Amino acid sequence: MNTLLKDPAAISTAEVSVDVAHKSITVNGPNVTLDGYDFSGWSFVTTAANTRLINSNFNGTNPGGAQSSVISGTPSSSNLYVGYSTIDGLSGGGHAEFLIEMEGPGLTIEYSWLKNSNSDIVGRHGRDGGDITIQFNLLQQAGMGGPKTHGDYLQVYGPTVNATNILHNTAVQQGGITQGFIADNTNYGELAGNTLIGTVSCWMSVSGPGTDPANLTGMFNTHDNYFDVTKAFGFNYPAVGPNDRYPKTVFTHNVNMVTGRIEQDSPRLKVTPSRSRP
Repeated sequence: MNTLLKDPAAISTAEVSVDVAHKSITVNGPNVTLDGYDFSGWSFVTTAANTRLINSNFNGTNPGGAQSSVISGTPSSSNLYVGYSTIDGLSGGGHAEFLIEMEGPGLTIEYSWLKNSNSDIVGRHGRDGGDITIQFNLLQQAGMGGPKTHGDYLQVYGPTVNATNILHNTAVQQGGITQGFIADNTNYGELAGNTLIGTVSCWMSVSGPGTDPANLTGMFNTHDNYFDVTKAFGFNYPAVGPNDRYPKTVFTHNVNMVTGRIEQDSPRLKVTPSRSRP
């Protein structure tokens, strides 16, 4: 608040290519941090390791990358960090398919406001490896591209991810055509402490490598989420949920805020491990 954001045209470092004519930014070298910029109207692509984007503003009027994203990481990139920022993919003439699309291993998004995508809010393609961490964010309005849209709050398109952690977010959807957080192809992870409201199909699903829940190598713990699914199909897709047949998917104290019903495993059917986070 009250911070004067800088013009990306003024960025001057050997690791960052700035094309003022086309309003495009490309990070080519490792360990670049860009702090406090107004990237509205600029495309942003990183090809490198350990790019950090903080305290900045983005929109989707000039999306870039293979998936037409506001922020794009190529297969050669890794460990992309986005924090304390606002990303709006559609307002003011924006037309972004994804808000953040990462093709390399390692992605952290936290303390940010992500809103308005034609398709997915976060997409993970490309190379195996790394973690996905999405925490302490406000997320709104995926799948706004019309009747043929297949949107997601998170979608993993093929690569095997080490761990997927979706923690303490608020997600709100009104209209559009979208799923929630689809944590596919992960070895283990956690979906916890989220508040989930609106017109999605279902808010979560999980699978191990090969998009098979039986292939989880560690626990995937879903706990202490609060949800309103009066305009959705349900909290979880039925293939994986409370009392399912997969010993490494654990559901504990997920609360329907409208009915008060708690969705969790029966203690007679599954033994709940200790939570990985408080």
